[in-house]
Amino acid sequence: MMRLTVDTATTLPQNSAGDRERLAAIERAKHEWEGTADALPALVCLLDGDGLVIRANRVVEHWGLGSVSEVVGRGAHGLLHPKCAADSCEVAKGLSEGLTIIRSGHSHEFEFHDEVSEQALQFVLRPIQVDDEPDSTLRDSRAVLVVADVSALRRTQNALERLNVGLESRVQVRTRALAESNRDLRNEVARRERAENELRASRNNLALLSEQLIQAQERERRRIAIELHDSVGQSLSAVKYTLERAIIMIQRPALGSPESVLALAVQRISETAESIRAISMNLRPQMLDDLGAASATIWFCREFAEVYANLKVRADIKVENDEIPERVATHVFRSVQELLNNVAKHAQAKNVWVSLKREAMTLTLEIRDDGIGIDTEATAPKLLHGTGLRNIRERAEMTGGEFSHTSVNGRGTTAQIRWDLRVDEEEARAKAKADAYVDADARASANTGK
Repeated sequence: MMRLTVDTATTLPQNSAGDRERLAAIERAKHEWEGTADALPALVCLLDGDGLVIRANRVVEHWGLGSVSEVVGRGAHGLLHPKCAADSCEVAKGLSEGLTIIRSGHSHEFEFHDEVSEQALQFVLRPIQVDDEPDSTLRDSRAVLVVADVSALRRTQNALERLNVGLESRVQVRTRALAESNRDLRNEVARRERAENELRASRNNLALLSEQLIQAQERERRRIAIELHDSVGQSLSAVKYTLERAIIMIQRPALGSPESVLALAVQRISETAESIRAISMNLRPQMLDDLGAASATIWFCREFAEVYANLKVRADIKVENDEIPERVATHVFRSVQELLNNVAKHAQAKNVWVSLKREAMTLTLEIRDDGIGIDTEATAPKLLHGTGLRNIRERAEMTGGEFSHTSVNGRGTTAQIRWDLRVDEEEARAKAKADAYVDADARASANTGK
């Protein structure tokens, strides 16, 4: 609060030298304060109790509101808004509230923003009281009105706010991008970890498969050695003994005719040949090379049904031998062997269905039984991950196939292998094209020779 104190208790003669000096000092101070007020960039007005202008600095002239003498006696609102006729004018409302507030000795501030001219004005009303007036009813409550043009400041603040909003938006965008990058990085790390785990598991499976393959080779060699020793070896020994006896009988006619002995030797040689043929068929059926995988599969199903008379084999082979590529022919036959042997060993089934068909570029082998199925809780670790199924899965994958199986406890098992034959078709077309070029070159060479 600004207080103006006027000392009227002491009265000096007008012709006193001290009085003249004092008045001169007051006049100088008055001009200095007026000069200071005129130099201010804000509009400064002294108001009476009714809000009329008593005094104003020269900013009114800079703002085009009139001269200093012309604005005296005008209302503050009329001075600042000379053409305003609105009842809801914010300036009029703010000045009216301010004049009421300063009568209680308090200051009042408000701000007005003109959206048309984009001008922002800040209003400050402060009370000034004359304390030495003896009659309180005549004591005039005055106010100082300071109006500052804060348009540049507000524009700068708005620009800063917009800049801050833009910066915050960019920070949010960068933060989201960084979060997405971190998420992608974590996903990539997780993917690589999974790939490394899968690679490690694949290496372990490969090592295990290699070990099992070596063991299987050794078992097969041992079996072949035993069969050759016990069957072929014994038969050849018997043939040798029979032929030696026949030679002795020829040398000693008294021992009788060697005809029966030679006939026995022929019979034993025939039995030995049959044993060798059986061993060869177990290693690789000749029919697989002579006819093809489809015919070999039909033959094996028939032989399997004769061996396991209590198991009815229903074969549905809807594919020709030449429709099965050579690269998968052996694997088709071996898969049928392994899966049917699994059914005979574990399924306790009465019926087994073997289906082999080709649809477009897909060859499908499916073997289904009505046996006890696989108990996933009890026997799954043994059957689902046994050597047989692992070999079938590995055999399918290395020939571009996909092995799958489903089983319901007590309701049978279905095993299926699907091969994609598009690669074979492309290779066949490329080979046919190359052969056509070779034939064309050969014909061209022949014609040139003629």
